[in-house]
Amino acid sequence: MKLKLNGWDLNMVFSSCHFLAEHDKCSRLHGHNYGVHLTVKGDTGPDGIIMDFVILKKAVKAVIEDLDHRVLLPGNSKVTRVVVDGDQVTADSGNKHYSFPLEDVVILDLDAVSAEMLAHFILQRLLNSLELPPNVQAIGVGVDEGKGQGAWIWQKL
Repeated sequence: MKLKLNGWDLNMVFSSCHFLAEHDKCSRLHGHNYGVHLTVKGDTGPDGIIMDFVILKKAVKAVIEDLDHRVLLPGNSKVTRVVVDGDQVTADSGNKHYSFPLEDVVILDLDAVSAEMLAHFILQRLLNSLELPPNVQAIGVGVDEGKGQGAWIWQKL
């Protein structure tokens, strides 16, 4: 059995900007309205549910709150150099040089800030913050870059 949370319908959304250094069009700084979806697979427990929807929604919203209205930069990129200097962050990528106030930036422990990598990041944060009951067998996170296109990642437990 599985339960699903639709990010668009449940306001599990955030807006931010990024760039993909090695992509033709997407190497330009641009933004998205992201929707985050969650699916949990498992057996129903003694209380008749797989897991409480409220707990899951709160956990997702806590993770994405830090990403909302921020510039998302890859901290592990081999092609983009990100440096924090006091209250400024610079990002150098190819012939482009960006400078942002530190308070507007989140540097993610990722090689690139793509829908795929954001799904992975959010899944790891959820796994670290949630106490999943033993009846949960798998968890999946989807991140849409606008409605209709996104990436999913699954973790069997």
